[in-house]
Amino acid sequence: MAEININQEVGKYFKLKHLIYSTAARNNSINNMPGIDGSPSQSEIINNLKLLMNNVVDKIIDIPRYSNLVITSGYRCLELNKLLGGSNTSQHIYGQAVDIRIPGLPTRELYNYIYENLSWDQLIWEYPEKEDNSWVHISYGPQNRSKTTLVSSEDIYHNLYNGERFGSSNQYQHGITDAKIV
Repeated sequence: MAEININQEVGKYFKLKHLIYSTAARNNSINNMPGIDGSPSQSEIINNLKLLMNNVVDKIIDIPRYSNLVITSGYRCLELNKLLGGSNTSQHIYGQAVDIRIPGLPTRELYNYIYENLSWDQLIWEYPEKEDNSWVHISYGPQNRSKTTLVSSEDIYHNLYNGERFGSSNQYQHGITDAKIV
């Protein structure tokens, strides 16, 4: 595997080290360097991260109200993704997804801004009931599915959308066109 410059810029506002750092990886001695799994390759992952940042995250941060955006999870190797309970097909594994939030801003507002103004592949509003610990998952990739999902353990959120719920705890619901106020 080629040497990686973790200080290389990935988009206008972040470096590679910001997108691969994980407290969970550090605490569990997991090597979360792009390409560690063999496939996808190191260069594919880094290229995907650059596309994600340039086409989505940078455009969010360019809005002054959203300039203090925090990435809570970026690239994940297979071992880290499994530890965090991620899907086996998670776009985090490919460098195509990040979980983000903006301190002091409801994730509902961030979700709605992204939904209405940007191009993305998948947009997930995750655990809005956790308020300051909620986040928005956004991916950018060639699939261009425009797939939206709510993840919540609270009926009060799901009841706003009248859609079919699924998952081991019925926590998922697709087709969320706007994040509504409860």
